[in-house]
Amino acid sequence: MRRTRMWVAVAAVTLALASGCGVDSTTEAMPRQGSGEQMKPLVDQFRDARARAASDFEKAALDRAIETGRIDPADYEEAFSRYRRCAEDAGLAGTYTKQANGIYKITPPADLGDGIDAYAATMQDCAAKAGLMSLEALLRTQVDNPDLLSDPRLVAVRCLVKAGLVPSSYTPDDLMAYLKSDMDSSGDFDPMNPEAQKCLTAGGIAVQVDAPKGGS
Repeated sequence: MRRTRMWVAVAAVTLALASGCGVDSTTEAMPRQGSGEQMKPLVDQFRDARARAASDFEKAALDRAIETGRIDPADYEEAFSRYRRCAEDAGLAGTYTKQANGIYKITPPADLGDGIDAYAATMQDCAAKAGLMSLEALLRTQVDNPDLLSDPRLVAVRCLVKAGLVPSSYTPDDLMAYLKSDMDSSGDFDPMNPEAQKCLTAGGIAVQVDAPKGGS
């Protein structure tokens, strides 16, 4: 039987910590809004984030976003570079992978053990200081959720339907039930299919399917 792991990403730090812990399928971090609800317009979200911004860099990046109506990917890259410098200066090891949507996935060492809480605290501190938390969340919405759907599960499902990987009747509940299963070859879709991976990433969901033990 294959072992599957699924985690939900709200920002790079959330994704990284879950992947590092190797957690089994979970939906605890998933918001439960109704499928018809929408977020505020992006510019309003930019203004809200600007009111909470701490650093001069983050404030300037959000000022540019308010003026242009979009997060500049260059500002996200700078925020991530600042985060990475902070993390590395603090002695945090990790692997950085740029995904198809332009957002980085951070995978920490698999053997953190009891050090996971300290690792998490340092990551969150660095991400906050770098402005990465807000800029990444907003860029993810801008790139992957142009309809501003408040339920990220629905973002993934609509993408899967559009890609022809699931029927039009497929629902967010169907998706979550499948992700909590073993996701074997007879399942709803191949979670490692490149198009499926794009859709799951768009919904802030990362899936890893481990090879079966003993070749079975």
